[in-house]
Amino acid sequence: MTKAVNTSRAKDSAPTILSLIGISFATSFAATDVQAQSLSDNGWSYTIAPYAFGAGLSGSVAANERLPTAEVDLSFAEILENLDMAGMILLNAQNGRWGITGDLQYIRLKSESKKLRPLYDTATVAVTNKIFSVYGEYKLTQSSQAELWGVFGARYWNVENDIGFSSGRLPKASANVENSWTDPVLGLRGRYNFDDRTYLTGWAYAGGFGVGSDSMADVFAAVGYQFTSTTAGVLGYRFVSVDRRDGDFIYDVEMDGLMAGLSFSF
Repeated sequence: MTKAVNTSRAKDSAPTILSLIGISFATSFAATDVQAQSLSDNGWSYTIAPYAFGAGLSGSVAANERLPTAEVDLSFAEILENLDMAGMILLNAQNGRWGITGDLQYIRLKSESKKLRPLYDTATVAVTNKIFSVYGEYKLTQSSQAELWGVFGARYWNVENDIGFSSGRLPKASANVENSWTDPVLGLRGRYNFDDRTYLTGWAYAGGFGVGSDSMADVFAAVGYQFTSTTAGVLGYRFVSVDRRDGDFIYDVEMDGLMAGLSFSF
C-alpha cells in the first residue's frame, strides 16, 4: 500500500536525543539470544529483550517519479548524529520444541546528500521505519553443546520516505510517500555453547521472494555470556537488506553494524 503527499519543503528533523540513543543501545542484541534462554523443556518459558541495532544505512530512496532518486550513505557514527528516535523490543515464548517470537522496531533518521549537484544543491532524506516480525520456530536438533531451530513467519514493514531538494539549477521540490508491505520469512537460528556461560549465537533469514519486497535478508552472529540463569548479554554483528519498489516508492537499502543488549527470561 502506498500513500503519497507532495509538500513544499522537506520536514525538519528534531535534533539527536542522547537519552534515546542510550536506550537503543541498552536494548540492542537481545534479539539474538531470545529463544536460547529456555528455562525448561516442560511448560512455557518467556524472554523479554529490549535491544538496539547500531547500524549504518546505505542505498537508494525515492518518493516521486518526477524527482530523482536520492542516495543514502550513513556510517554508524553518522547514524548517531542523524538519529531522531529509536526503540526496539523482542518477546519470545517457548514450550518444548516449539517457540514463537515477536520483534518490534521503530527508527527515524535524517540524511543529507550533495550528489545531485548542480541540479539541486542538497537532497535531504528523512526515513521512518516501523517493522514488526512474527516467527514460529521449531527445534530441529539439540545436543549438550548446540541447538538448531527452523524459523518461519512474516515481517511487516511500514516505511515513510520524506525527501526534499534545495534549489540549484532547478527550483526546490519535495515529496513524501509512505509504503507498507509484508514479507514471508524463512531461516535458521542456532547456538553453540563453549561452556556453562559463554556461547555463540546467530541466525540467517531470507524473505520477500517477490511477495512483498523483491528480496530481504537478515543475518546475525554474536558472542553471548550467561550472567545468571535468567539474564544474558550478547554482542555481535548484524546485516539487513531489503529491496522494495512499488510505483513511485523505492526503498533499496542495506543496514549493518553492531548489535548488543540484555535478555531477561522467566
